[in-house]
Amino acid sequence: MGAHRSVDRWQDLCRARDAKTRTADRAVNFDTSNQRRSEEAARIAVSRVERALHILGEGVPDNLRHAGELRLAHPQAGLEELGRLADPPLSKDTIAGRIRRLLKSADKRTSEPDTPAAGA
Repeated sequence: MGAHRSVDRWQDLCRARDAKTRTADRAVNFDTSNQRRSEEAARIAVSRVERALHILGEGVPDNLRHAGELRLAHPQAGLEELGRLADPPLSKDTIAGRIRRLLKSADKRTSEPDTPAAGA
């Protein structure tokens, strides 16, 4: 009567639906994980810049202070966006270099490096 074919077709549809659901779940999990890592990286970056500005006090060169203040004002922004927000606009590499030099200067001034990545 064809019931066997109907059952096979129904099972195929169920398998396809399950596979699609698993793929969608994986995509959501990746997005959630990436967002969580991004938020954690932003929190650490802000913390490190705050620490560096505190350690260096008034002795921070203006260009490094400006890069650090941009990071503090826009914690979720990427380096490219921070560069666009700078006045005058700067490249992503310039912003990254200035923040890196700010952190390195603070690490040199204190005997305790901020993080294992501080020397990188």
